[in-house]
Amino acid sequence: MAWFAIALVLLGNVAYHLGLRVIPRGANPAVATLAAYLVATVATGATLPLLARGVPLGPAWRTLNWSTVVVGVAIVGIEMGYLLAYRAGWTLGTASVTANVALAVLLLGIGTLAFREPWSPSRAIGVGFCVIGLWLVNRG
Repeated sequence: MAWFAIALVLLGNVAYHLGLRVIPRGANPAVATLAAYLVATVATGATLPLLARGVPLGPAWRTLNWSTVVVGVAIVGIEMGYLLAYRAGWTLGTASVTANVALAVLLLGIGTLAFREPWSPSRAIGVGFCVIGLWLVNRG
């Protein structure tokens, strides 16, 4: 199941970036994002029979907290950010790589400081390679 989850992330990201890249330039970013969320709402609802088997929706809603609101707002930031980046001239290869490598470096630091996730010399070297790769990809 763990590798299935990563495969779903990869397939979803490929479809996501390709879809964003070809949204017509004349389309309003807010309207395009809203339309995507309407489709996402229907698609998410379709997963309920598979992922919420035997779980009544009332109690399931009550288990949520403020973090769900943060995720929702963050998703809008991600969507709008990538859409505007592509419109500003970023390419598929550089926008995603730049954002994801920078994100990985930030999350390694946050994970270590806020959640006491382990840090090791090999991780430090990996972060160094990420930073070098980020520089190389954006060199021109």
